[in-house]
Amino acid sequence: MSARRLRLRGLDIGELRVAAVASCATALVALLAVYKDGMAGLLVPLALATVLILLYRPLALAVMVVGLTILCEGPTFGFLHFTSKLYIQIYKGLTPLDILVVLVVLAVGIDAIRRRRPVRVPRALIPGVVMLLLAMLVGIITGHAAGVSLRTVVLSENVLVYVLLLPVVLANLNVDRRQVTILLGGAMALAILKATLGLVEVLGHYGDRFEGMSTLTYYEPTANWLIMIALLWAFATILARARPPRWALLASPLLIASLALSYRRSFWIAAVLGLLLVLLLGTSPVGRRMLLPTGLMLALAIVLLGSIHFQNQIPAVKRVESLAPSKLATNVEDRYRLDERANVLGEIRRDPITGLGMSVPWQATVQPLSAEHENGREYVHFAALWFWLKLGVLGLVAYFAILAGAAVLAWRAWRRSAERLLRAFGLASLCGLAGLVVIETTATFTGVDPRFTVLLCAQIGLLALLDGVPPARAGVPA
Repeated sequence: MSARRLRLRGLDIGELRVAAVASCATALVALLAVYKDGMAGLLVPLALATVLILLYRPLALAVMVVGLTILCEGPTFGFLHFTSKLYIQIYKGLTPLDILVVLVVLAVGIDAIRRRRPVRVPRALIPGVVMLLLAMLVGIITGHAAGVSLRTVVLSENVLVYVLLLPVVLANLNVDRRQVTILLGGAMALAILKATLGLVEVLGHYGDRFEGMSTLTYYEPTANWLIMIALLWAFATILARARPPRWALLASPLLIASLALSYRRSFWIAAVLGLLLVLLLGTSPVGRRMLLPTGLMLALAIVLLGSIHFQNQIPAVKRVESLAPSKLATNVEDRYRLDERANVLGEIRRDPITGLGMSVPWQATVQPLSAEHENGREYVHFAALWFWLKLGVLGLVAYFAILAGAAVLAWRAWRRSAERLLRAFGLASLCGLAGLVVIETTATFTGVDPRFTVLLCAQIGLLALLDGVPPARAGVPA
């Protein structure tokens, strides 16, 4: 059969040659893997073939990586605890998740080259990306000058690389607004699934216990953040009259229960703040006038709840009561955070410009610690101070510039999107970012926790996509 006939039938001689070479190479890899690892080695060429296929499907690969990050919990989650294998260290702190993130970056880059599409960097993110890149260089130089090996200090910035690259990479996916809406629906379904698994964790008593009494749903922040944003989005869709899926609204009690039983005070406060902001920004002037009496009623309910004696043993009530200043001073962990902050501020005063550098622990020279934690001297329970301590003043500026850029993208998605569901997502993200600032005054997740950072970067990437993809034309359904 001639080459011309092959082409007429949809085939190409060059493609056939590539397929033949790939088949021979795969067979050779399979034989070597079986020779070394037995029948289990057959999984090696299958994994390689899957990776090669996904490299030419960047959207599918990105969705898979973000989905796995959401579904696979860490070691503190008792139910389905085997999923924590995704985060085991394989070399100098690097994990399989790092490899998956690199594959996403490669896939989008290959797709841009193959389609000859210029790389787009959202304008709102440029200041944060540039400042973070400079701050990371300062962190490497300062940490190496303090005696840490260059390889160690470079690899310690692996999660910061997520913040640097992932939002920009995901903003260059070749998708339209309809596909973004489908992705948001999938994220809502994942949030409901995670809430259900969290309640299974509580009912089955699989996980950690709070105050020795009740089992937690999720201690790690990723699932709590996803559930909180899902709640804000559902509330925003109601205010926007966006006709969200009925199943999403019916599952809202599951989301509320899961978030409440996490006993994470910072997420509780952020969720309440986010809901009030959604109500303030998403309602008419009449609704806004109801905010003050609503807030007063909420405060009165909290006071009354804490004053009822027979409820003092309820874990949720005890967690609310622990917010009192007198309780903060007596609780060991809260006392530790206060002592830690005093010592970190002392270190920053000594090196306010460059900070300590990456992989350099802070010293308890200002205030003795009430407790010691593993690797606690390299962590700070305040995100802005962590960026300042590790990356210098440029790191502090970069942290706020990244959040400000994400807020700008969320604002644009809310104000400019023609589709109500997408407008609601922009408003929910904007109010959620305000809550994130509150959350990260008691813990540091952005750039430190890999799972949370992947999810946050995916959210920023979706907002950047909405900012870059034109709205549907008049007369054409979105």
